[in-house]
Amino acid sequence: MPTTGRLVAVSGALLLAACQSAREQPRPITIARDAFAGEALYRGTLEIRDGCIVAPSYQRNFTVLFDPDVVLTESGDGLYEPRTGNTIQFGHKMQGAGGNLRENGKGWPISYIERFYGVSIPRACPKGNVMRLHKMEEVAE
Repeated sequence: MPTTGRLVAVSGALLLAACQSAREQPRPITIARDAFAGEALYRGTLEIRDGCIVAPSYQRNFTVLFDPDVVLTESGDGLYEPRTGNTIQFGHKMQGAGGNLRENGKGWPISYIERFYGVSIPRACPKGNVMRLHKMEEVAE
């Protein structure tokens, strides 16, 4: 193989490896403005599945909509909710005010949820189960 060909092959392999190792961090889906929904007590965990932040429940995962100011922690291992000052680590037990907007494909249509809350639910996130969650805090194991 000529030197130029080897250089192109090595460059391509390095670029491919960089793309595969640089995974994009999931971002919380935050609503555009404060809106009512989600006052029932939710207890469980938050986890990352297929690039989405979800609330796992038995045999299904719920896509979660958060308040406008909720952000991923700097380390990427949880969420920070400024209104409560609480940090929620992925996989740790937590509780918060929650409400199901859609469960098992029933409830608000996805187009209505996206329009009402000013969000765009990524393609990889569950659309059959969607909940709103706020006022979060970790609880003792």
